[in-house]
Amino acid sequence: MRKILLASAGVMVMSAGTGYAACIPTPSCASLGYESSSSCEGGIKCPFGNAWNCTVINKVNEITNKVTELEKVIEEGGVGSKDTSNCKIGSIFYSDWTCSTSLDSSKTPIAVVVYTSEEGHGQAMTIKSIGNYAWSSGNAGVPGLSNYGSDQSAANDDQSCSNTILITSAGDKNAFPAAWAAKEYSTKGTKAGDWCLPAAGIFYSINKNKTAINGALVKTGGEQLLWTNSAQWSSSASSLGAYMGYIGYNSYGIKSGNNTASYSVRPVLEF
Repeated sequence: MRKILLASAGVMVMSAGTGYAACIPTPSCASLGYESSSSCEGGIKCPFGNAWNCTVINKVNEITNKVTELEKVIEEGGVGSKDTSNCKIGSIFYSDWTCSTSLDSSKTPIAVVVYTSEEGHGQAMTIKSIGNYAWSSGNAGVPGLSNYGSDQSAANDDQSCSNTILITSAGDKNAFPAAWAAKEYSTKGTKAGDWCLPAAGIFYSINKNKTAINGALVKTGGEQLLWTNSAQWSSSASSLGAYMGYIGYNSYGIKSGNNTASYSVRPVLEF
């Protein structure tokens, strides 16, 4: 029997049973999901024409972006966005980075807000001291760190974390125990490196707002910042040593002291 081969535009398939070739129409790119008329980076080109499928790479990019956002949230200490808009001086600061004026028993209080700036940023101090430490082991200066010559000038220093970075970069924990103790501190919702040794200006803010701040500390079961608590080290240097917070001591709530002496450390968290 003579075999007849039929061909037309399309895909030609030989029928094994009859010996004849069957012609199947070429599928369109659109029917196969290639809907873009222009190429895209990472896309797939249609084998039957100039069309591309960009859906797959777009989905991959979307998933990648979501994973990156989630990793950032986890790294910052919690699931969900941090809303510090209610964080005012005297507010209780929780491990989920939210604030309230009354104690929320369903959350973990880790600090009390002691300072806010005109730009809407602020700093929250631990509810208790983390121990007593010397500011430094000697009288060596810290490169880049200002040495204030008066209480008035030191009271303007609110750069807690910038100061702490300069101090800890100048030497190890044996050289600068107080700053390193603050840097290595962590709580639920925070990690080592989040906390800093408060600048002298933070104690000035505490001194002006001590009633509201101590009221919040009482609510959390924390230690009030009073004259009887003695001194708390700051990260601000003085011409004679370093500044410490002495709430109620004078109008600034600070004084210069011997940096090799051991005093309390209460780190702050910037937000």
